[in-house]
This record gives sequence, C-alpha cells and structure tokens, in this order.
Amino acid sequence: MSGFGVVAEIDVPHRPDLDPVRRQVAALAPLTDHVLAPDNPTGRAAVSGVAVTAVAREAGARVTAVLNARDRNRLGLRRDLLGLLALGVREVLLLRGDPPDDAAEDGPLGVRAMLDEARALADEHDVDLRIGLVAPLGKPLARWKRSADTLWLPPSFSVGAVERWREEAGVDVPVRAGVMVATGPRMADGVARAIPELELPEGLLDALHDDADAGVDAACEHVLALRAAGVVDGVHLVAVSRAGEVARRLAPLLA
Repeated sequence: MSGFGVVAEIDVPHRPDLDPVRRQVAALAPLTDHVLAPDNPTGRAAVSGVAVTAVAREAGARVTAVLNARDRNRLGLRRDLLGLLALGVREVLLLRGDPPDDAAEDGPLGVRAMLDEARALADEHDVDLRIGLVAPLGKPLARWKRSADTLWLPPSFSVGAVERWREEAGVDVPVRAGVMVATGPRMADGVARAIPELELPEGLLDALHDDADAGVDAACEHVLALRAAGVVDGVHLVAVSRAGEVARRLAPLLA
C-alpha cells in the first residue's frame, strides 16, 4: 500500500453555529486535513452536511461528505450531490442512516438506488465522483457493493477481524477501517450494545472509570496495529470530543 491515511469524522453541530466545525478542523490539522462530514448521524436534526462541508473546505480541509438514504428521495439526493459538486467535493459516502428518534418512516431510497443515481449524475456532468459504501465486518460483501470506489468498515478493535474480512472479500479498492474513541464507560458500553460485532478490548470499561484517556490510548494503539498489519489503506477515526487529543498523540507516531 502506497500510504496510510486518516479520515477524521467531524462532530456536526445541533445548533445553528458552525464555529465548532472550524475548531475541529484546526484541532485535527496536526494529524490530517481529510475529514468526514456526517449527515444527521444520530437520527436527530443537525446542521446540514452540505453546510458543514462548505465550512470545512473554507477552513482548508479535504472533505468526504456523507449522504444517507433515510432522509432523501431522488430529487433531494440530486440536489445535494449538485451542491457538493459545486463546492468542489469529489468524494461521498453513501449509507442508509440510523433510525430517527421519533421512529418516522425511512425515505424511499435505498443505498443501491443512491449509488446508481450518483453514478448517473456524475456521468451526466462528466465529473470524477469517488463513491464510498459501508461494508459490514463478519458478513460476505454484497456483489453490488464491489463497484464502490472505496469501502468503509465499521468500528472495531480487532485487527484479526479486519484481516479476515479483507481476505474473504478479495477487493482491490481502498478500504478504510473504523476506529472509535471511547469517551467514557457509558458511551463505550452503549456503542458495544448497539454494534454487537464490536468487541471492546479487555479491561477497557474498567480503565475508562479510572482514566479519561483510556479510550484515546486504545484507539491510538488500534490505528498503529492496523497500519503495521498492512491490511487497510487507512482509518476512519471517530474521536468525538477527543479529536484534538488524538491528533496530538497520534500525529508524531504516524509521521
């Protein structure tokens, strides 16, 4: 692999204030200028991902923009894709989206339909649009997902699980492994319950009770282990409120 890149997820504001986006881009600068702009990631209304993308780009970041199927019909998808292309964004991640808090019905689109629509729009406007899709660990890769330009794996702490997935999938496109920073025992336990295949490192929950940096330590160790194993082309870092600390800790170790 020619390089090992870090894409850091931005924590999108839930208030009409974009200054937190600028601060996060600045905090991440020692580690990476490539950020992921989520799209209502928790099923709660947040500042538009297109707006977050625009501000992150103004702050000097390269952006991969998330577009979820849950909140869009075809017209809405094309609208947002055109907006992103107008901003100079050429990388998107398409996903279904978490269920909304109010249990409202999902939108009419699926990820496969979004993929077809995005390809068609890129061809229509003769632009190079790199499209990413999520590939779950522990499951065979769907045939239609093999047309993705990049595959994104969900968070895990198991290099072995990533190695097995890569061997079984047999793909040549870039693969990014998810790495989560646990900010506390309650958060770590909640994520582990929501993602059954996410096996927390032994002793992490206890360590988080005593040491606020235990989650940062575990995430940095996992990133370094993934790089050493050489099975992915980079990581998707979900650091939430600890982004600055992770950037300061990890940047010199990856240099």
